[in-house]
Amino acid sequence: MQRYAILLADVVAKRPKKRCCCCTNKFNVSKGELLVEVVASAGHAEEDASLQDYHLATSKGDSAIVSADSEVAALTDREFALLQAIEKRRTRYGVHQSGKCSWGAGLKVNDSVNVSLSKPDVQVYAAIRYIGQIRGYNGTMFGVEIVDKNHLHRGYSNGVWKGEELFQCAYNRGLFVSLERISKVEAQIELSSTPQENEESSCPPTLQQPSINVSLVTHESASESTASATASQRETTPGAHDGTQECLDFEIGALVQVDDPPLYGVIRVMCTLPKIQGMAAGIELEEYRKGCSDGTWCKTRYFSCLPGRAFFCPVANLKPDQRFAKPELDSSQLNPLKDLPLEELEDQPIRDDQLVKYLGEGRGIQGHYNSCYLDATVFGLFALSDAFDPVLQTKARDPAGEEIRGMLWKGIVNPLRKNGVVRHESVMVLRNKLEDLGKIKRINQEEKDPEEFLNLLFKHALNVDTFITIKRPFGIEQEFFVQLFLEPDESLKLPPTVGQLLNKMFKEQNISFSEAPKKLLIQIPRYGKQFKTYEKVVAGLQLDVTDLIDPPDLDTSQSNEECTDARSSLRLLSVICIKTSHYVCFARAISQNRWIFFDSMADRLYDKFNIPE
Repeated sequence: MQRYAILLADVVAKRPKKRCCCCTNKFNVSKGELLVEVVASAGHAEEDASLQDYHLATSKGDSAIVSADSEVAALTDREFALLQAIEKRRTRYGVHQSGKCSWGAGLKVNDSVNVSLSKPDVQVYAAIRYIGQIRGYNGTMFGVEIVDKNHLHRGYSNGVWKGEELFQCAYNRGLFVSLERISKVEAQIELSSTPQENEESSCPPTLQQPSINVSLVTHESASESTASATASQRETTPGAHDGTQECLDFEIGALVQVDDPPLYGVIRVMCTLPKIQGMAAGIELEEYRKGCSDGTWCKTRYFSCLPGRAFFCPVANLKPDQRFAKPELDSSQLNPLKDLPLEELEDQPIRDDQLVKYLGEGRGIQGHYNSCYLDATVFGLFALSDAFDPVLQTKARDPAGEEIRGMLWKGIVNPLRKNGVVRHESVMVLRNKLEDLGKIKRINQEEKDPEEFLNLLFKHALNVDTFITIKRPFGIEQEFFVQLFLEPDESLKLPPTVGQLLNKMFKEQNISFSEAPKKLLIQIPRYGKQFKTYEKVVAGLQLDVTDLIDPPDLDTSQSNEECTDARSSLRLLSVICIKTSHYVCFARAISQNRWIFFDSMADRLYDKFNIPE
């Protein structure tokens, strides 16, 4: 039987053989590395099995061996799988040392946990809906549903991961996380053993399984679950009224309220229950209520939650949560996303009045779950200019790239130009397809930089030709961007212009454009909030690159008229800025010389959470 361990101290590992004569067969391995015991050779004494060396569980290519006398801790199969899903060794080590690993091995579906979002200080209350492997990641991951009333839309999934449905929940309330982002729910309430109203001692015993059909969060649809539960109720409870229509008005995960007294919560189960006439619902309340349970009714468990949060009642007593009811709007206030298709197949050219379409609230690309880097970049490239349209019109070299090109073109750019607004679901589809490429992990979850996104899009997804050719002392390079790498120059008049910095870098590095660029993406230096090369940089509406172009070899037989001194310049299209980890865009309608400011997170229509000030 294979055994696993985790390294508790930095050691020197060795390879069974050198890769080449110039390589060493020893190298350092940090604590937190996962280990797999080396299988004993044939005839090896069984009693010596504890002295076997370890392979690195994460090594690629040639295997590496850690001595058996190294400081290690044994792991169970499940603990190993949980730690394997954590990428950073130091984080993995910390999780193990905290005892969290053994706690995590005992977690079950429907357990309540706290989940850390992208920022470590933001914790949300959630319920585990899936435990297992997911495509693209090693080890055991957790699929969770956010049930925290203050963060209901902070997820990015409805339980589907890369086309595979692993559980069901409302859209934008599902997350897939590894163990380091999960923690215990510390109950800050007085626990009560008082049974909920209507709960009597004659109910089934604790260990007895429910004899009725319970509609939990499963892969079957809510309507199928409801109909099945209702049929079971008719069979097992003679004379009970038919609650099918009542149940069809709600679904698992719906936000509901029960009046007198007003209670708010989320439906966790719908089924028939002892002592309740007709179809019943189990609700996880937002707040503690004396007399409520932790998900049990008549000593039988139907779901899990904090003590004092489970409330059971007839479905007929439920109402939709009126706090989230949409107010009636007149025609001038109607949500522009209503009935808006996810794709617009007809190509949309830039019109003279294009800028007007983006003015006002609820316009542009609707941001969602750290998507501002993508929203601002796509808006800056395509909202008011067709300079980058050839990228959309060039067929990709593989099916995956074609899907990404189609979604960007038909699902985002065309709706943006035609309607002035793009649904956040379209952006999420694009991010999921980029995640499927496997080049940048969690691009559909975490904040990235525009250059990361564009490099992935241009180079790996669409495989488009590069925009610029740069001549360097060691040869010619094809590039998509120009990154300004230079030291501060006190001799420059402050604030410097982009043109000054570009000329300075080209001169210092002895480089030049092989030909005049038709479009140019420039990354201005940025080193955090406190350490910047320059406090401000002036973009400039025009960029003259004539002096940066490598002069061609001229034929002396040409006439003076053929050797004209024409200037080559580019007009500024947009500027993408960042402050406090949030990207926004200033885009320019060149024909009108008008500017528009775009922030995808400032006026989102589908929810009002996580809006920067």
